[in-house]
Amino acid sequence: MSDASGRRMFKHSGTALLVRGIIAVLFGFLVAALPVATVFGLILAFAVFAVTDGLTNVAHYFYDPSRHSRWTLVGGFVSIAAGLAAVAWPGLTAAAFGVLLGLWALVLGLSEIVLAFAARETMSGWGVWVLTGFLTAAFGLFLLINPGLGLLSMAAFLAAFSVVAGLLLIVCGIRLRRGPSSQFLYAH
Repeated sequence: MSDASGRRMFKHSGTALLVRGIIAVLFGFLVAALPVATVFGLILAFAVFAVTDGLTNVAHYFYDPSRHSRWTLVGGFVSIAAGLAAVAWPGLTAAAFGVLLGLWALVLGLSEIVLAFAARETMSGWGVWVLTGFLTAAFGLFLLINPGLGLLSMAAFLAAFSVVAGLLLIVCGIRLRRGPSSQFLYAH
C-alpha cells in the first residue's frame, strides 16, 4: 500500500472513529441516566427476540416437516424457553448478559489493539488507539471474571466504559483525520 493511499484510508477511518466515539459517549450518558431501564430493557428485548425466534422456528418446522430437521423444532422450543426464563428470572439473565458483553468487549478490544499496531506506520497518535483497545479488553475481562455484577452496577460500569472509550475514540478519530505528523512524514 502506498503512503498516500494509507493516509487516505486512515483519514476515512478517523471519521468512522469520530462517529463511533460520539455514539459511545451519548450511549454512556443515556445508560447513566436510566440504569434500571437499560438493564431491564435489554433483558426484555432479548426475551422478545428469543420467543419470536422460537415461534418462527416451530412454525417453520410444522409448515414443511419433511424438509426440516427435528432439531429445528428443538431449537425453537429452547428459544421460547430462554425468552420466558429471561422474563421470569431477569437477574440470572443479566448475569448471562454480562458474560456475553464481556466476550464482545474482549474480542473488540483485541481487534482494536491489532488495528492500532497496523496503523502505527501511518499515524502519529496510534498509542491512544492501543489504550482504547486495552480499556475495552480490560472491561471485557472484568465482566467475564465478575458476570454476576448487580444490575445497577453493570449499567453504571457500562455507562462509564462507554463515555471513556467514546472520548478516546474521538481523540483517535481527530488524530487520524489530521493525518501523520510532519515529523513522521520526513523521518521515513
